Amino acid sequence: MKLTEGTYENLITDGLKQDMLEASGEGLVCKKEDIDGAESPNMMAEHLNRIIRNRLSDENLTAEERASFVNRLIDFLGEDNKEKLADEKQMLSAVLSKQEEVRLKATNRTLVRPLTGFRTSNLFTGGQSRVSLSSEIERDIESADSICMIVSFLKLSGVNLIYDHLKRFCSNPQHKLRIITTTYCGVTDAKAVERLASLPNTEIRISYNTEIERLHAKSYIFERNSGFSTAYIGSSNLSKSAQTDGLEWNIRVTNVENPHIIDAALATFNIYWNSHNFEDFRIGGVDKLYKELEKIRKPKIAADVLSKYTILPHQKQILDKLSVIREGGINRNLIVAATGTGKTVISAFDYKVFTEHTHGKHRLLFVAHRQEILKQSRRTYRSVLQDANFGDVWVGDSCPVNGIDHLFISVQTFNSKFESIFSNLPDNYYDYIVIDEAHHLVADSYRKVLNKFAPKLLVGLTATPERMDGVSLLPDFDNQISAEIRLPKALDEGLLTPFQYLCISDDTDLTDEELMQGDRYVATRLTEKLCNIERVGLIINRLQYYLPDEHKCRALGFCATKKHAQYMAEQFCKAGFKAAYLTSDNDEERLTLNRQLAKGEINYLFVVDIFNEGVDIPAVDTVIFLRPTESLTIFLQQLGRGLRLYPGKQQLTVFDFVAQLNQKYDFASRFRSLLTRTDKSVVEQVKNGFTLLPHGCTIHMEEKAQEYVLQNIKSAIYNKSRLVKELRSYTYTPTLSEFIANNGQDIRLIYKGANCWSSFKKEAGLCMYAEDENTKRFTKGIGNLVHVNSLSYLNFICKVMKAKGNIRYCGKQEETYAVMLYYSLFGDKISKIGVSSIEEALKSLEHYPVFVSEILELAEYILSNLDKKTYSVGEGMPVALEQYGCYTREEVFAIFGRQTAEKKMQGSVAGVFNIEELNTELFFVTLNKSDKDFSAETMYNDYVVSEYEFHWESQNTDSHTGKGKRFVRQKENGKKFLLFVRENKKDGFGNTCPFICFGLVDYISSKGDKPMKINWQMHQPILPRFLNAV
Repeated sequence: MKLTEGTYENLITDGLKQDMLEASGEGLVCKKEDIDGAESPNMMAEHLNRIIRNRLSDENLTAEERASFVNRLIDFLGEDNKEKLADEKQMLSAVLSKQEEVRLKATNRTLVRPLTGFRTSNLFTGGQSRVSLSSEIERDIESADSICMIVSFLKLSGVNLIYDHLKRFCSNPQHKLRIITTTYCGVTDAKAVERLASLPNTEIRISYNTEIERLHAKSYIFERNSGFSTAYIGSSNLSKSAQTDGLEWNIRVTNVENPHIIDAALATFNIYWNSHNFEDFRIGGVDKLYKELEKIRKPKIAADVLSKYTILPHQKQILDKLSVIREGGINRNLIVAATGTGKTVISAFDYKVFTEHTHGKHRLLFVAHRQEILKQSRRTYRSVLQDANFGDVWVGDSCPVNGIDHLFISVQTFNSKFESIFSNLPDNYYDYIVIDEAHHLVADSYRKVLNKFAPKLLVGLTATPERMDGVSLLPDFDNQISAEIRLPKALDEGLLTPFQYLCISDDTDLTDEELMQGDRYVATRLTEKLCNIERVGLIINRLQYYLPDEHKCRALGFCATKKHAQYMAEQFCKAGFKAAYLTSDNDEERLTLNRQLAKGEINYLFVVDIFNEGVDIPAVDTVIFLRPTESLTIFLQQLGRGLRLYPGKQQLTVFDFVAQLNQKYDFASRFRSLLTRTDKSVVEQVKNGFTLLPHGCTIHMEEKAQEYVLQNIKSAIYNKSRLVKELRSYTYTPTLSEFIANNGQDIRLIYKGANCWSSFKKEAGLCMYAEDENTKRFTKGIGNLVHVNSLSYLNFICKVMKAKGNIRYCGKQEETYAVMLYYSLFGDKISKIGVSSIEEALKSLEHYPVFVSEILELAEYILSNLDKKTYSVGEGMPVALEQYGCYTREEVFAIFGRQTAEKKMQGSVAGVFNIEELNTELFFVTLNKSDKDFSAETMYNDYVVSEYEFHWESQNTDSHTGKGKRFVRQKENGKKFLLFVRENKKDGFGNTCPFICFGLVDYISSKGDKPMKINWQMHQPILPRFLNAV
């Protein structure tokens, strides 16, 4: 074929290769790229499919000749003879019970089948289509074994259309109907839900919190045990207009043509089904549904004071991390989380756990600076504890009614009552103290709380850990942040409003060194550059271009100085906008201006750093960055001003005016902080349109802005030479932890490739050592320890290093750890290294003090950053194997005795490995099998279904009648199956990813053959970070 300009995804055949040569001769450039290993089988199969189909489409061939051709191909492939065609003129159309066959004959009826069949996908566009959507759905209902429906709302008019068919379907005890819907906008008819819920074998789950769960999906999935499943995916809810005369578009996909889409639809449905956001309709019944619908239709109806909180996955992660940290003796804990992510809820659940696991009176002191915060916090604690009488609020002269044992107090009242009340209490009177908005803690008014009391647990809550005055909060919290909720996670959970981030091209030149002092801009010098009428004109022009109505937004503009804020407000007013400014000079107007902006009486409020205290307006739907902000924390704070949920707010629009900036300015960290995966290249994300943003979020860069950003990031990328340069700037030799903290880098960057901390220090002139074969091994091998998360293994590593390798091993566990450590550092079996034993190899460490010191520093860094407790898997498994432990494949084999001093596991190992003596099989699973971030055809082979369920595809040779029997018959054969999972093959630094031990699993169900699709029941819950991995 003649090649024209455009994008392609073709395998290069002999014919295409010739076409490419001809195109090159005509001055065109033909670009090639590697075929992804995971997608290669499908691409090649599709290529063969087209060739075979063309051959079989020859009208001159008889049916016999076509069958003969297919059978010869099967012979050539060496496939099982059972795959050969036995009847060239007929196909199997159904398998029925004798009773069903008799019933059909007696009623003179035929088996109901969809008119569009089970093989070919097609599109329904509403109106006067040849086959109507509603009638085809009816036929799909009649021929299904299981039905899953997901719609934003249910209308009685739509239910009435298919109710009789669903009633017949549900009368079969083998059938199952599952429906997911919402109370979105109060549109759902309660009677429709009630009628469907009355059907047997039917379950309905509903999202009542539509502020968080914005479900707009419409899909009807019809599973068939025969494998011929179908699904409708499109725009139609279950209403009469959507199903009949509405101009709705819906595609009906078949498992024959698009198995990956059916798999994706079912996988996502099951994830929603098992999500805490969708509640079983039976729990609250029709009474709760009517109440929730009425609450949406009439918003003034108040919520129940003791509405029960459910712990969310990200909050559970925080509690798990606190548990691990406290086991290490750290009981002063700073929790950093974006506003709106439930900091108070976390502290309430943490207090609940504390009361359940400790003895005593569990006295609580909760300190905040505003009465509204205290009342809301007490309400949260009462709901979590399910105690309507818990706690007293003490503000001003209103004395606590029930005493001071569980007290929510303002910091002002605490100080005023200190001499008369609190100074007379013993230091250990309060067991659990919470400081809300902990960034206030360095102020004198808060110091009395810390100086007076020594609680068992001190918890600080804040969204802003970096204070404007530069004073650190960390010394009050053992010099660390105990737990954080990253902004992308909060956005993915739907706890915050999604953003549309617009990077606007700005010709302002801010590259001049005169504008800088060190690595920061001088605000006053910056103001002279930013206050000009041309820039104001650009800003207004872009607001008019991108906003639906620039006169109806509620916008915060962040400025460099008071002068800049006042100038912007004046210029906007001159241009006909309702605008104002807020600085410390007019702070008394704060409440008035906040209220005016919230009500839309002004549309633009220009502020300086005063936003940290008081400018918190959930109604804000537009944020304008009018100056470069060096501090990542301040950038996130400013962005966060507009991310609060608010009725009717669909998204936050962000305007970032991207000028030509000094190369010291760090764009990379700003954009990395918005990504769901921080180990990926920011440059690639900028080039490819940001594929790793939280759900519902977008970043759009104008052409010149993208050029400025890429230029800045590329000049600032941390490569080996830059890391060495940074190290040379130190006047002393920093520890590994200090360097990581000061530079904000991922530790994996230090160990990228064949590098280590000692090799960087040597190149920077900060340490010396003679090079030999072992130093080369250590330089390459120490990075193999970065992933370790087992407390006992890390303690063993420290023990070995402190003894300089000269220790005796205590028991089987330490013997196994020694093998693991040996292979991490030396990389090969002892005969290849030239030693007689692992003990001899490790003892040689005494000659390499620089590397011993590094391994200790690395272990200490990992120990201070552990975020999950690991513990023995038990149940007859090796003692060194830990639930949630992080392992390379080689380490797993060492734990099971397959990798020893004399034996190294060679080459690639299949995803299933049998440990015969333990009657146990190991499953190694990579969720994203493609080398790319997304692969439609492989991403739903293996996935998390729920906290306690995992879907897995067996090897291609397994079937229910063959080797796959061992899975199905687990109860009879007593076999154990152990699951190890990782998300990707490689991390963003090019390092091979380790596996997490998910633990033992039990067979639930399976379908299909070669491969079998199996659902496994977990013995222990799956880690929260994997629950959204799909």
